[in-house]
Amino acid sequence: MVKATSAAEALQRSHDAEVSDRSALEAVVTSACEGLGVTASGSLLRSRVEALYSRAGERMREVLHAGVKKALAVVSSHYTGNDLPAVCEGYILPDDETEAQEEVQRLEDTVTAPGDALAAFFDEEVELPPSGRKSLHRRGNKAP
Repeated sequence: MVKATSAAEALQRSHDAEVSDRSALEAVVTSACEGLGVTASGSLLRSRVEALYSRAGERMREVLHAGVKKALAVVSSHYTGNDLPAVCEGYILPDDETEAQEEVQRLEDTVTAPGDALAAFFDEEVELPPSGRKSLHRRGNKAP
């Protein structure tokens, strides 16, 4: 009887810990959803996490697009007369697939260090704003 009581008490403690962990997880997910303006259909934790994941993907795309636009603006400020519509069509590469892959690799290697430097220039602008604040911090630079 003593063993059964101990086992039951251990199971109850384990259950209580699981309930506590789930409550904490629900609170974190709810807070994250509120911070990102996510509304989920229903109250299931799963639907909230799925909505949060979807919104995070949207935010990543928004940041990517903003970064590309800023990089093009910086390049345009240094090199006037660029044919930006042509640039936006992609690489100009050799017809041979192997040569094309090698050229893309060479180009990517060439831009790694300057690309990292330019990206760091905008780091403060692409961080998520604190909860309840929609505006991004501006560094005072002239880039749009």
